[in-house]
Amino acid sequence: MSKDTFPFTDTSLRSLRLEQEHQDWENARRALAHRRAMTRAPLAPAPLPPPAPSAGRGAPGPGRRKLQEVRAPPPAVRCRDVAVHNTFMCGDMRGVYALLKDPAMVNALMETVHEEMMWTPEMGMWTLTSKVRQTSALRLAASRGHAGCVEELLFRGAEADADPGGRTALQDACAGGHAPCVRLLLNHGAAPDLMTADGSAPPAPRRRGPGPGQE
Repeated sequence: MSKDTFPFTDTSLRSLRLEQEHQDWENARRALAHRRAMTRAPLAPAPLPPPAPSAGRGAPGPGRRKLQEVRAPPPAVRCRDVAVHNTFMCGDMRGVYALLKDPAMVNALMETVHEEMMWTPEMGMWTLTSKVRQTSALRLAASRGHAGCVEELLFRGAEADADPGGRTALQDACAGGHAPCVRLLLNHGAAPDLMTADGSAPPAPRRRGPGPGQE
């Protein structure tokens, strides 16, 4: 055997073959997209807006229609700062007030990244894969029973039925048996009959047992 060569294992050969097939498919897809773009008929020009009424003529007549401005919704803010997550999980109201000075944090997506080993049948080996899990400030506070934090978020416009990660704040509050949070969410219009992302029924409110000294 030559000094400039080395044996390939079956797994290496299979990986190289899959990579080559994927590259061939990608090249064919790009070539098809280029041919479609070259043969596509040009779009018709956009119609011109009606002329604005001149000064002194008053409001537009019944035959004229005023164009309505449509604005796209702002992109969702994503936060992966563990310190921010802990502020809502612990119900630290001083920290909550400081964070909510930015209105975008009210409905921001709280993301955590987990590294997991997953079996890849195509490559015949285990690979390290990153998975992103999403939640919200309202879910974090409701799951731990911080009614003051939940009330502040709802007052500032938090979406009661938002379900990042496949669950709503009401479902988290019910699962934890946090009755004050459940009442707050219901009073702010949270739907009690929404299904979770996996299709399971919403959990019924679970009552906590009596504390020390209570009967």
